[in-house]
Amino acid sequence: MSRRRLVGALAAAFAASLVYITPTPALAYSGSGAASYADTYAINPNSPSYPVFSSDCTNFISQAASEGGGYPFRNAFNNATSDTSWWIEGSGYSTSNFTWSDSWSVADGYYNFLMADLPGGIPEGTASGTSTAYWTPSAMVDGDMLFYDWGQGLGISHATIQVGYGIDPNQYPNKVYDGNYVDEHTTNRYHAFWSLYPYNPNASTTTIYFVHIDASN
Repeated sequence: MSRRRLVGALAAAFAASLVYITPTPALAYSGSGAASYADTYAINPNSPSYPVFSSDCTNFISQAASEGGGYPFRNAFNNATSDTSWWIEGSGYSTSNFTWSDSWSVADGYYNFLMADLPGGIPEGTASGTSTAYWTPSAMVDGDMLFYDWGQGLGISHATIQVGYGIDPNQYPNKVYDGNYVDEHTTNRYHAFWSLYPYNPNASTTTIYFVHIDASN
Protein backbone atom coordinates (compact mmCIF):
# COMPACT_ATOMS: atom_id res chain seq x y z
CA MET A 1 0.00 0.00 0.00
CA SER A 2 1.31 3.43 -0.85
CA ARG A 3 2.07 5.97 1.85
CA ARG A 4 -0.81 8.15 0.60
CA ARG A 5 -3.27 5.27 0.77
CA LEU A 6 -2.02 4.25 4.23
CA VAL A 7 -2.49 7.76 5.57
CA GLY A 8 -5.96 7.90 4.03
CA ALA A 9 -6.94 4.56 5.54
CA LEU A 10 -5.70 5.58 8.99
CA ALA A 11 -7.61 8.86 8.77
CA ALA A 12 -10.80 7.05 7.77
CA ALA A 13 -10.39 4.57 10.62
CA PHE A 14 -9.83 7.42 13.12
CA ALA A 15 -12.89 9.28 11.88
CA ALA A 16 -15.00 6.15 12.17
CA SER A 17 -13.87 5.72 15.79
CA LEU A 18 -15.02 9.17 16.84
CA VAL A 19 -18.25 9.49 18.84
CA TYR A 20 -20.13 12.59 17.88
CA ILE A 21 -22.24 14.13 20.64
CA THR A 22 -25.15 16.23 19.49
CA PRO A 23 -25.70 19.16 21.86
CA THR A 24 -29.03 19.09 23.63
CA PRO A 25 -30.99 22.23 24.45
CA ALA A 26 -30.61 23.60 27.97
CA LEU A 27 -33.41 22.73 30.30
CA ALA A 28 -35.87 25.55 30.92
CA TYR A 29 -38.14 26.42 33.83
CA SER A 30 -41.60 24.94 33.30
CA GLY A 31 -44.25 27.20 34.78
CA SER A 32 -46.97 24.74 33.86
CA GLY A 33 -45.06 21.95 35.59
CA ALA A 34 -44.64 24.04 38.72
CA ALA A 35 -48.36 24.91 38.73
CA SER A 36 -49.31 21.25 38.26
CA TYR A 37 -47.15 20.24 41.21
CA ALA A 38 -48.73 22.98 43.33
CA ASP A 39 -52.23 21.84 42.41
CA THR A 40 -51.34 18.26 43.36
CA TYR A 41 -50.00 19.16 46.80
CA ALA A 42 -51.93 22.31 47.67
CA ILE A 43 -54.11 20.61 50.27
CA ASN A 44 -52.05 17.54 51.16
CA PRO A 45 -48.28 18.17 51.44
CA ASN A 46 -45.75 15.97 49.66
CA SER A 47 -44.44 14.32 52.83
CA PRO A 48 -42.11 12.51 53.59
CA SER A 49 -40.40 13.58 50.37
CA TYR A 50 -40.21 17.08 51.86
CA PRO A 51 -40.55 18.48 55.37
CA VAL A 52 -43.67 20.35 56.49
CA PHE A 53 -43.12 23.55 58.48
CA SER A 54 -45.53 25.40 60.75
CA SER A 55 -45.06 28.31 58.31
CA ASP A 56 -44.92 26.25 55.13
CA CYS A 57 -45.71 28.74 52.35
CA THR A 58 -42.22 29.19 50.92
CA ASN A 59 -41.19 25.57 51.38
CA PHE A 60 -44.26 24.66 49.33
CA ILE A 61 -43.63 27.01 46.40
CA SER A 62 -39.92 26.17 46.42
CA GLN A 63 -40.89 22.53 45.97
CA ALA A 64 -43.17 23.48 43.09
CA ALA A 65 -40.41 25.50 41.39
CA SER A 66 -37.82 22.75 41.85
CA GLU A 67 -39.73 19.50 41.58
CA GLY A 68 -42.44 20.61 39.16
CA GLY A 69 -40.74 23.45 37.32
CA GLY A 70 -37.21 22.09 37.11
CA TYR A 71 -35.59 25.21 38.59
CA PRO A 72 -32.12 23.93 39.54
CA PHE A 73 -30.55 24.21 42.98
CA ARG A 74 -28.05 27.02 43.30
CA ASN A 75 -24.84 26.73 45.34
CA ALA A 76 -26.19 23.36 46.46
CA PHE A 77 -25.63 22.35 50.07
CA ASN A 78 -23.40 25.34 50.84
CA ASN A 79 -23.77 28.83 52.33
CA ALA A 80 -27.29 28.34 53.62
CA THR A 81 -27.73 32.02 54.54
CA SER A 82 -26.55 33.47 51.22
CA ASP A 83 -29.00 35.10 48.81
CA THR A 84 -27.25 33.16 46.05
CA SER A 85 -28.08 29.76 47.58
CA TRP A 86 -31.32 27.82 47.13
CA TRP A 87 -31.51 24.11 47.96
CA ILE A 88 -32.76 21.36 50.25
CA GLU A 89 -31.53 17.86 51.07
CA GLY A 90 -32.73 14.96 53.20
CA SER A 91 -35.68 12.61 53.56
CA GLY A 92 -38.19 11.48 56.16
CA TYR A 93 -41.11 12.84 58.10
CA SER A 94 -39.17 15.01 60.56
CA THR A 95 -37.62 18.36 59.70
CA SER A 96 -34.58 17.17 61.68
CA ASN A 97 -33.83 14.83 58.75
CA PHE A 98 -33.44 17.74 56.33
CA THR A 99 -31.13 20.69 55.82
CA TRP A 100 -31.97 23.64 53.56
CA SER A 101 -31.02 27.17 52.61
CA ASP A 102 -32.85 30.07 54.21
CA SER A 103 -34.21 31.04 50.80
CA TRP A 104 -35.91 27.66 50.47
CA SER A 105 -38.21 28.20 53.44
CA VAL A 106 -38.39 31.94 54.21
CA ALA A 107 -40.51 34.23 52.04
CA ASP A 108 -38.25 37.28 51.97
CA GLY A 109 -35.23 34.99 51.52
CA TYR A 110 -36.78 33.39 48.43
CA TYR A 111 -37.74 36.79 47.05
CA ASN A 112 -34.18 38.06 47.57
CA PHE A 113 -32.79 34.91 45.93
CA LEU A 114 -34.96 35.36 42.84
CA MET A 115 -33.84 38.98 42.58
CA ALA A 116 -30.15 38.00 42.95
CA ASP A 117 -30.13 34.90 40.74
CA LEU A 118 -29.44 35.05 37.02
CA PRO A 119 -31.65 34.87 35.10
CA GLY A 120 -33.82 34.35 38.20
CA GLY A 121 -37.01 36.33 38.65
CA ILE A 122 -38.27 39.53 37.08
CA PRO A 123 -40.27 41.99 39.23
CA GLU A 124 -43.60 42.81 37.61
CA GLY A 125 -44.94 45.52 39.90
CA THR A 126 -47.10 45.55 43.01
CA ALA A 127 -50.74 45.62 44.03
CA SER A 128 -52.76 46.36 47.14
CA GLY A 129 -54.11 43.56 49.28
CA THR A 130 -57.58 44.99 48.76
CA SER A 131 -57.47 44.48 44.99
CA THR A 132 -60.35 42.56 43.42
CA ALA A 133 -59.06 42.99 39.84
CA TYR A 134 -59.48 39.88 37.75
CA TRP A 135 -55.97 39.77 36.37
CA THR A 136 -52.48 39.87 37.74
CA PRO A 137 -50.00 41.78 35.51
CA SER A 138 -49.95 40.52 31.92
CA ALA A 139 -46.38 39.20 32.24
CA MET A 140 -47.44 36.87 35.06
CA VAL A 141 -48.09 33.29 33.99
CA ASP A 142 -48.73 29.97 35.67
CA GLY A 143 -45.76 29.02 37.83
CA ASP A 144 -44.92 32.63 38.75
CA MET A 145 -44.66 33.79 42.37
CA LEU A 146 -46.51 36.35 44.47
CA PHE A 147 -45.03 37.75 47.69
CA TYR A 148 -47.02 39.48 50.43
CA ASP A 149 -45.99 42.16 52.91
CA TRP A 150 -48.82 42.41 55.44
CA GLY A 151 -47.75 45.95 56.35
CA GLN A 152 -47.04 45.06 59.97
CA GLY A 153 -43.37 46.06 59.88
CA LEU A 154 -42.04 42.57 59.12
CA GLY A 155 -41.48 42.93 55.38
CA ILE A 156 -42.36 40.13 52.99
CA SER A 157 -43.86 37.36 55.12
CA HIS A 158 -45.87 35.13 52.78
CA ALA A 159 -45.64 33.69 49.28
CA THR A 160 -47.93 31.89 46.82
CA ILE A 161 -47.71 30.48 43.30
CA GLN A 162 -50.00 31.48 40.43
CA VAL A 163 -51.65 28.42 38.90
CA GLY A 164 -54.52 29.53 36.65
CA TYR A 165 -57.71 31.51 36.20
CA GLY A 166 -61.29 30.88 37.25
CA ILE A 167 -63.65 31.05 40.20
CA ASP A 168 -62.16 30.70 43.67
CA PRO A 169 -63.73 27.59 45.20
CA ASN A 170 -62.87 28.81 48.71
CA GLN A 171 -66.04 30.90 48.74
CA TYR A 172 -67.18 33.11 51.55
CA PRO A 173 -70.99 33.20 51.84
CA ASN A 174 -72.61 35.41 49.21
CA LYS A 175 -69.28 36.45 47.67
CA VAL A 176 -67.80 35.30 44.40
CA TYR A 177 -64.19 36.06 43.50
CA ASP A 178 -62.99 35.08 40.08
CA GLY A 179 -59.75 35.86 38.28
CA ASN A 180 -56.20 34.59 38.50
CA TYR A 181 -55.80 32.23 41.40
CA VAL A 182 -52.94 30.84 43.48
CA ASP A 183 -52.14 27.82 45.62
CA GLU A 184 -50.73 28.35 49.09
CA HIS A 185 -49.61 26.62 52.27
CA THR A 186 -49.57 27.46 55.98
CA THR A 187 -53.30 27.81 55.53
CA ASN A 188 -53.52 25.25 52.74
CA ARG A 189 -55.66 26.55 49.89
CA TYR A 190 -56.26 25.36 46.35
CA HIS A 191 -57.13 28.01 43.73
CA ALA A 192 -57.44 30.96 46.11
CA PHE A 193 -58.11 34.41 44.64
CA TRP A 194 -54.70 35.94 43.92
CA SER A 195 -54.82 38.94 46.27
CA LEU A 196 -56.09 36.76 49.15
CA TYR A 197 -58.49 39.62 49.84
CA PRO A 198 -61.31 37.35 51.03
CA TYR A 199 -59.08 35.81 53.73
CA ASN A 200 -56.65 38.54 54.74
CA PRO A 201 -57.51 40.56 57.89
CA ASN A 202 -54.65 42.94 56.99
CA ALA A 203 -55.77 43.49 53.39
CA SER A 204 -55.84 47.27 53.71
CA THR A 205 -52.15 47.43 54.67
CA THR A 206 -50.88 44.58 52.45
CA THR A 207 -48.59 45.05 49.45
CA ILE A 208 -48.25 42.22 46.94
CA TYR A 209 -45.09 41.82 44.85
CA PHE A 210 -45.34 39.99 41.52
CA VAL A 211 -42.34 38.00 40.25
CA HIS A 212 -42.21 36.35 36.84
CA ILE A 213 -39.78 33.41 36.73
CA ASP A 214 -37.57 33.66 33.66
CA ALA A 215 -38.18 30.62 31.47
CA SER A 216 -34.46 30.22 30.76
CA ASN A 217 -33.70 29.16 34.32
